[in-house]
Amino acid sequence: MSTDERAENLREMAALGNLKAVRAYIRSGVDMNSQNKMNQWTALHWACVRGNKDVAEFLICVGADISLKNNKGQTPLDVCKSDGIRALFPGYSAVGPVDTPVSGDDAKRPPHGAPELPFVPNYIANPDLAKAWDMPEDALLGSQGESGYMRQLQHEASVSSGVPTGQQPTQAQAAQQAMSTVTASAEEREILVYNGHCEDQNLLGSVFVNPQDQTIAGLGAQILDELDGLPKSFSISRYNGKQIVPVSTKQEAFSVDRVFRGDNDAVVIVAKGEH
Repeated sequence: MSTDERAENLREMAALGNLKAVRAYIRSGVDMNSQNKMNQWTALHWACVRGNKDVAEFLICVGADISLKNNKGQTPLDVCKSDGIRALFPGYSAVGPVDTPVSGDDAKRPPHGAPELPFVPNYIANPDLAKAWDMPEDALLGSQGESGYMRQLQHEASVSSGVPTGQQPTQAQAAQQAMSTVTASAEEREILVYNGHCEDQNLLGSVFVNPQDQTIAGLGAQILDELDGLPKSFSISRYNGKQIVPVSTKQEAFSVDRVFRGDNDAVVIVAKGEH
């Protein structure tokens, strides 16, 4: 499957509110900031206009570009349908933000004051609601071949079995659950994660990653998924034992081992606006 197709699938999952699939796509290398060629909408645009707060919060926290505009000149903030989602954006403030439920025909209408889209993808006009909770196979494709694919399966199985309550797991789902119990590969590396400063009282925990297969953006997604006590939105910096070094947005597509080269390098989570 082409990169463009997977990017379009990411946007579809964001529109449907499938947070698990959105996480998997980004971890496996899909560009979270990719834009539809015709209307220039991003995954964050769709999460905001559809009222999918969990997806919007995740995308913002892992560094989605909130300044990208669609072909009408609208940013994701411009198409938001609820103050609850608007409040997730750095610098936005509102008195008593209230979520506005979005369902049925309302989900297909543009936000108040916004023009109708000249082009609406079929998956938006006629959504396949089963995809709102399924894990698409192409979301699990590893960026580094079969070994990366297997590690992705292991991780997703450890997060959730994906089996509805009262339903017996399929053979494939049982296999994924079994793989999640396997001891971490010798290739994996533990990286400590601190909040703000590298001090014992600020230690949030640690994550295990394969530094060759995991990207910096994927590392941020994994930290958000696995650890508690994180700022509402954050960026990643590297502590090299002497000083805290910011990781630029251009480095988000780099592999972890390209940025975190020292054996004792640690991640420092920096709240947006505190640079």
